[in-house]
Amino acid sequence: MAYQSLAELFLSQAKRYGDRVLYRFARNGHWETYTWQETLRRVREIALGLVSLGVRKGDRVAIFSANRVEWSLIDWANICVGALTVPVYSSSTPSQLSHILDHSGSTVLFAESPERLAKMDPLNPSLRRVNQIIVIDPAGGSGPSGMEPHKALSLYELQEKGRRYGEKNEGAFDRLAYSLRPEDDLTIIYTSGTTGEPKGVLTTHAHYLFMIDAVDAAIPSTDQDVTLQFLPFAHSFGRLEHFMIVAKGYTGGFARSMETIAKDLLVIRPTLLFSVPRIYENAYSRIRTRVGTGNALQRFLFWCALSVGKRVSRHQREGRQTPWPLRVARYLAHMLVFSKIHSSFGGKLRLAISGGAPLAREIGEFFHSLDILILEGYGLTETSTVSHVNRLERYKFGTVGPALRGMECRTGADGEILLRGPNVFKGYYRDAKGTEEVIDAHGWFHTGDIGEIDGDGFLRITDRKKDLIVTSGGKKVAPQMIENLLKTEPWISQAMVIGDRQSHLLALITLNHEQVREWARGEGLELRD
Repeated sequence: MAYQSLAELFLSQAKRYGDRVLYRFARNGHWETYTWQETLRRVREIALGLVSLGVRKGDRVAIFSANRVEWSLIDWANICVGALTVPVYSSSTPSQLSHILDHSGSTVLFAESPERLAKMDPLNPSLRRVNQIIVIDPAGGSGPSGMEPHKALSLYELQEKGRRYGEKNEGAFDRLAYSLRPEDDLTIIYTSGTTGEPKGVLTTHAHYLFMIDAVDAAIPSTDQDVTLQFLPFAHSFGRLEHFMIVAKGYTGGFARSMETIAKDLLVIRPTLLFSVPRIYENAYSRIRTRVGTGNALQRFLFWCALSVGKRVSRHQREGRQTPWPLRVARYLAHMLVFSKIHSSFGGKLRLAISGGAPLAREIGEFFHSLDILILEGYGLTETSTVSHVNRLERYKFGTVGPALRGMECRTGADGEILLRGPNVFKGYYRDAKGTEEVIDAHGWFHTGDIGEIDGDGFLRITDRKKDLIVTSGGKKVAPQMIENLLKTEPWISQAMVIGDRQSHLLALITLNHEQVREWARGEGLELRD
């Protein structure tokens, strides 16, 4: 079915799935669920609550919160009344929040808690221009002193307003949701521009309707799939996962925090994993460290199993049938070694997706040898999240895959990646000059990334256009490739290569303290902070 808007998509799916579980989340130490119908009811109440406050189509509504189930409810409520969600990272400083509120002209602000809101100066002009503040979790704490009392409502109070409004205006919610069209504005996601100043990327319903279909065509999934959400919804990658859950009928679990992901994987047991490379890098480091600290037999079994996995991986990548002796060997490798690693991801993972930053080729190949396929993709907020991704039956490690169906990609004379297609954003909000700088007269979006396209159409990202290091000898070096190689070492957390106009390159390295401590304990050493 071709939907006119994401609002229509949401309503259609809610009616289709009814009493099935949509979201799983932890509250007060216990895991709870919302069905599709329960989600629809709460979304309707929030949406009509906003309407009762005077929110209209085209108004901007900011969400200043970490990931939680209410974030999803609020976003869908905004979408259904035609308001534009303006996500704000929960880690944002008061000045960053102030800039986004001021630039977007947001009239409503959802804040996660009074404590988070207390970081704001109540006399700040950007906050005072907000007509209404809604606190998602008002329990405990208080907002900033000096705030006008009428400005703050709890989410529960907003829902009460919505219930009363709905009783007096029957059918109002459906009329608003079904009135939206593909060309209507959807969201403004703030991202760093080429100058470092945050820019508001404006996209429409049509952009993400295309994106959902294109991603579904590239990476097939079903309503039996389960995901664990931990990517920030303020980032376009996390937001796309949030949309895909509804579009495809997944069950979406919410990680309690970034620190509890390892434990939450065991509870939610995802079949699909949307992640940035750091999660895979951490898992790679933990596996190598534990193998290194194991006894001789454990090390021998692991390296034998990995050797088998590498040979199977090579056959699969080359499209060759795996000989039966090798299939038997892989079965034994899985039973003795790989199954333990799979169980740490929940035991049901069938596919992992990586984006947001480069994934080292060595890590992709390593996990494939363990029978965990990571499909790396590429895109920007300006391309509604994705432009390229590897496919289940067509992948090359070290690349971000071919372009999505309907996307055009080429490289400029200097190697810059240029993109054109239905998912290229409408423009930078209130910044016509900035938009003209990145979208040329022929509709090509200039990404600022440097890359190469091979004969099979696979794109390899080599660096950022402005990040190339030129040594004193005139040699041009792409630091990103060296940094990714360094980060494959289990003891290295982050690496930054420098050396512009110098005769030699230097690397600033930070240690992975967890891995170093584990090694030190095995050696009988004490690691002091």
